[in-house]
Order: sequence, then C-alpha cells, then structure tokens
Amino acid sequence: MSAPGKIHLLLHAHLPFVREPEYDRFLEENWFFEAMSETYLPLVQMLWRLEERGVPGTLNLSISSVLLAMLTDEVLLQKFTRHLHKQLELLEKEKVRLQDDSARLDVVNFYYRRQTSLIDHWEKVCHGKIVPMLKLLEERGKLTLLTCVGTHPFLPAYQSDVDAIRLQLGITVRAFESAFGKRPKGLWLPECGYFDGLDSILAEFGFEYFFLETHGVLLAKPAPKYGVFAPIKTPAGLYCMGREQSSSMEVWSRKTGYPGHPEYREFFKDIATERDPEYLGDYFMAGDTPIETGLKYYRITGSEDKQVYRPWNALRLVEDHARLFVANREVTVTDLLPNMDGNKVSILCPYDAELFGHWWFEGPMFIEKMFERAASSNVVEMASLESTMHESPDGGTHAPIFSSWGEGGFGEVWMNDEVSWAYPLFFRMRAMMNEMKLRIDNSKSAQNQLQKRFYAQMARELVLFQASDWAFMIHNKSAADYAKSRQNGHYKNVCALYAAATAAVVMSRKHPDTSLLASLEKKDNLFPWISELL
Repeated sequence: MSAPGKIHLLLHAHLPFVREPEYDRFLEENWFFEAMSETYLPLVQMLWRLEERGVPGTLNLSISSVLLAMLTDEVLLQKFTRHLHKQLELLEKEKVRLQDDSARLDVVNFYYRRQTSLIDHWEKVCHGKIVPMLKLLEERGKLTLLTCVGTHPFLPAYQSDVDAIRLQLGITVRAFESAFGKRPKGLWLPECGYFDGLDSILAEFGFEYFFLETHGVLLAKPAPKYGVFAPIKTPAGLYCMGREQSSSMEVWSRKTGYPGHPEYREFFKDIATERDPEYLGDYFMAGDTPIETGLKYYRITGSEDKQVYRPWNALRLVEDHARLFVANREVTVTDLLPNMDGNKVSILCPYDAELFGHWWFEGPMFIEKMFERAASSNVVEMASLESTMHESPDGGTHAPIFSSWGEGGFGEVWMNDEVSWAYPLFFRMRAMMNEMKLRIDNSKSAQNQLQKRFYAQMARELVLFQASDWAFMIHNKSAADYAKSRQNGHYKNVCALYAAATAAVVMSRKHPDTSLLASLEKKDNLFPWISELL
C-alpha cells in the first residue's frame, strides 16, 4: 500500500549558454564545468547507487533547453573531460605540498578519491555523455524528466509578444524531443514566472502541468480548497502545484537552512585565491584572474577565522539533516490528512539543481540519505510528479495569479530600471526579424536559402538575448558587466546580420559577405533545427 503523503523533490537544472570554441580556456565556461563536476554528475552517481541498492523513490529533474544544448555539445564535453583531469593534476600537486599538514592532507585525500571516482564514472560508465544516462535512469524509474522554456526567458516580461513566447515554447518541445525521443509533459516556468492566460499558450504545445511559487496558487481565483498540497486545474485544463514553504526554508534559508551549518564546506574560499599563479598554471588563470579550482579546505566557521573542513563529520551531519527533513514532512502529512477528504498529501519541494553539490557541497549526499530515510517511512514516499499531476482533488478550476519565485514574488528582479534599457532592444530585433520574414515570404530570389540562414541565426541571437540570467546578474551585481556585454553582443549580432542580409538583396551580390554569419553559426550553434520553427 502506498504512503498517504508524497514528497515531490523537483530540481531545476539550468545555466546560461556559454560556448567559446575558439578558446582553449574561457572563464565563464567554468560555470558549466563546475555544475557538471559538482552537481549533475554526482547526482547521476547518486541515483545509480540508489538503483543498485534497490532503494525506492523517484527524483524529478527539469532541464532547460539551453542546458540540453550544452550537455550534448561535443566541444564542451571534451573540454569538461580535460577539466576533470586538470583538477586531478592539481590534487596530485596539493598532496605533495601538504604532506606535512595532516588536517588539510585528509581533505586532499578525500577530494582525490572523489575525483578519481568522478573520472571513472564519466569515462567508463557515461562514456563521456550524460544525456543517455539520464534517459536510462528515467527508464529505471529513478528519474522523471521535465523541461524548461527555451533559453530561460522571464515570460511575464514578454506577454505583449505572444509569438516570441511561442517560439521559445517550440524550441522547448523540439529540444526535449531531440534529446529524449518523446514530447515533454511537465514544464518548469523560468523563475516560476506566470501571467494570466499563459496556461492557454502552454496548452497549444501539449504541456500538461507546471509549477508556481506559493502565492501564485494560494491567491488563485477561486482559492483552492487544499492550498498547495494538491494540484489545481487551470482554466486551460492544465494542472499546476505551488511550492511548499516550510520544506523550502529548511534548505534555502540563509539563516536557518541546513547548508549554513558550520560543519559544512565553505563555498567562498577556493585555493585559487591562495596559490601563486605560477603554481596554479595557465589552466586555472584567465589573464591575471584566477579561475576557481573546486578545491576548498575550510568549513563554515565565522567570517574570517575558518577552520579546516572535516568531510566525514559533514557526511554524518548530512544524514541527520536528511532524517530531520523527512520527519518534518511526515509531521506535515499527519497534520493535514484529517482535512484532505481521503486524498493524498502532495508536498512540492522545488530547488535549483545547482544548490546540491555546487553551492551546498554535501547536497547530493543529503538527497541520497533523504531517499534512504523515506524508504523506511509508512507516511511519505519520494514520488514522481507523473503520479500526481493528472487530476485535481477538489474538482474545480482555478486561475493562478501573476507571480514568480524571485525576490518580492513578482517581476521586480527582471523588470526594473536597471534593465529597462534591454527591452527596447528586444523589440527592435523583433521588428528586424518581422521584416526579414516578409522579405523571405515574398521573394523568389535565388538568395532565399541564404536569407533563411541569416534569419535563423538572428533567431538564435534573439532567444539568447532573452535569457533571464542576464537581468538576474545585473540586479544582483554578480558578473553584471558580463551580463550586459552578452545582451549587447546578441543585439549587435542581430543588427549586423540584418544589415548583411539586406545588403545581399539590395546590391544583388553574386557572392555576398557571409563571414559574420558563418562565424556566429559556429559559435552560437544551438538549436540547429530552429529554421523549421520560424
């Protein structure tokens, strides 16, 4: 008999598109390498361990279309393999350097064993590819795969241009089909951003369910009988569920969340800031700027007086925290059951995937221990969203409100004075694309195929411009200059492509200049089928 309560652990995996094939090493590509080595690959390892031991339960994983493009890119995957070995080389140097420092040497030896395990799993089990492993884990019942919109745009910011939203959703479906051989049912809205009527657009593309921040559901009209503890049905016939707050605070809260315990590894003190550039070598330097190595020797103890990290103590603690997390969900289920009219209690626990492993180093082990603890519970189970998101117990229809899971709960992170300059650029690009579309549709020129190439690359640059990451980084003053340069760069690319395409037509050149087009097709090469959606 199944448990009366379901824990729906939902991880959202996403990174902005960074791909620089002309460089052997590029600073921002390290974001991808860190996420792979600290989050995605450890999660795959963890799920295989659970599968091999017969521990029941399913993890729900949403992967953005743009991240799928990176996860299947041969250039990035080859660079990642090199990255793993460069880290191992640095660890070997650290073992020699710290041979007389027993406390830090223990940490180095721990990292060394972990690194060799990662490399072995990546090369011998995954064979240098992670997407087939995710597909296999879903077939084994350990994963439910969901998707996220295109390049991760904050959709409420674009509600005045429904066709732009449709292009992003078309990309979403096609990218998922290309990677996993089936259409996606569940959708993570970027930043959980929702506006009234969005469900109707989602329905056009065959999506069946999505997720919102707590107040997006609680303040729906009419208010749902079971709050966020059961799916609601929207006017367009889709199902959605809201985030449960207590489980969120136990992990996310800076003050009281588990990851802030002083026994866990400190995120901010990498040896890149403690070693000479000559020692680190060219690979871990970007000019005069050190690149994080992933080697961190301290735990969260005070602001300046950091004590040495103790891996085994941290792993014992994470087991206690996992037990506490499951126990608290059991209390929630037990308290709610008398008011559920015989229905199960569903608890949606959504988090950024990169929290587990990258930001919170012990996070993947926390999830593994959570599954183990839930396996012995008769109150809760780690459940697939597919088992829940197909009906609404109260039988009614509810219209969710405009909401997001960002700071303030609405749109101020992505729609504010700091980023207001970007939206006029977007609409200028849309105007150029509309003119290109008319030109192609009304022309019988021999250059039409070339014009379609220009048009397709303009579309790639446009959707990359829309990524919510840029506004988030600008608002939080984290790599803000890079974010601005990316948006300005994509805008300039669209303008230059439009100018080159126009010159080719107006001047009727037999050999038009396609150097920029070819360069961008090589660099920003994601979504090779995008022309079929235009």
